[in-house]
Amino acid sequence: MTHSSRPTARLGAALAPVLALALIGGAASPVAAQSVPGSSADIGAINSVGGSVDPSSAGAGSAQVGSTGSTGTDSLIGLGTLPQLGTGSQNTLATPPIGMEPQPVTVTEVRGKDIGDPRVAGGDTRFERWWIASKSMNRVLPVEIWRPATDTPAPMLYLLDGVDSPSPSGWLLPGNVQDTFAREHVTLVMPARADGSLHADWKNDDPVLSRNKWQTFLTEELPPLLEGGALPFNGKRGIAGLSMGAASAVTIAESRPDLYTAVGSICGCYTARDDLGFALAKIVAETRSGNIANMWGPRTDPAYAENDGLLHAEKLRGKTLYFATANGMPDATEWQRNNRDLLKFSQGTGLEIATHACTVEMDRRLDELGIAATVDYLPTGLHNWDNFSRFLAPMRDTLMPVLR
Repeated sequence: MTHSSRPTARLGAALAPVLALALIGGAASPVAAQSVPGSSADIGAINSVGGSVDPSSAGAGSAQVGSTGSTGTDSLIGLGTLPQLGTGSQNTLATPPIGMEPQPVTVTEVRGKDIGDPRVAGGDTRFERWWIASKSMNRVLPVEIWRPATDTPAPMLYLLDGVDSPSPSGWLLPGNVQDTFAREHVTLVMPARADGSLHADWKNDDPVLSRNKWQTFLTEELPPLLEGGALPFNGKRGIAGLSMGAASAVTIAESRPDLYTAVGSICGCYTARDDLGFALAKIVAETRSGNIANMWGPRTDPAYAENDGLLHAEKLRGKTLYFATANGMPDATEWQRNNRDLLKFSQGTGLEIATHACTVEMDRRLDELGIAATVDYLPTGLHNWDNFSRFLAPMRDTLMPVLR
């Protein structure tokens, strides 16, 4: 186990009410934040570890999902009125591309592609947005691709977003992940519009969040479309996520350990069975107007154990693993960078305190099992892209050697 100085206290269930208080209070206006480029040196100095505008707006007059994609935050509150993403019981598509009428999806297929986007790297054509009809979810979804510089076979690194799951992906705006991976020969795959879903297979359709079968989509439907000759592929896959997507990356890798060689997880929580983990899962779903009971049922449902990252950590054995978190303590300029927005500041603090506790728990669990992992802790940082960006280069340096 390679990690920075591991904290000794597990904050546990006592954080749940504190976290809830920090996140209650209404909608906060999105505020731009400065991205901090990541590098291995940034973390090594602190601890011991060396073309087209998105056409998928979902309904006239409603706020566009992902409208905070360039704010530098992964805030749980701040989108205002949320659009309806489609009602599974009505068997409708949620986000069809322009010119495509809602219709039942009978086969998973690529419906169209956008090449370049003026918001992403100045319109660089290595960025593509694929519109994929998912049979399991009965809707058309954007999946964003950043191609490598050449067409020789490359590994695929799936990158899962936080609660907003915006398009363009937060990994691109404001994360600039394409710059961090500029010298790597890898295809970056970023599914969008998974808002509040934990990238899970939900038991029931949700009136707002629609039909969620994300685990099925990511492990069974999407790989054949991408790897069947459409993109040059070397046979190696990794999966990584941040915030909501951090938990998703772990549970998906555990559900299909045959698919992924490397797993990365930035600022996440890996169980929903204790009070803290359940509070976070509930916040993720319900601040996007979903009903967590439609995901895995009541807390006593066996599905919570089936989707528990800690409980099934043994399935991560043999993979290259990277985990990271800060601790929720602001640095000297954090208050100014957040425009003295108290709600946003308290959200970022509460969430990162929580994910810090969750990461300590996963670190200890892996240590108990004798499973090697790199785990980075930083002594300052809130739950936002200023913080997430600092972990991108260390994650790259950990995962890429086994994917090349």
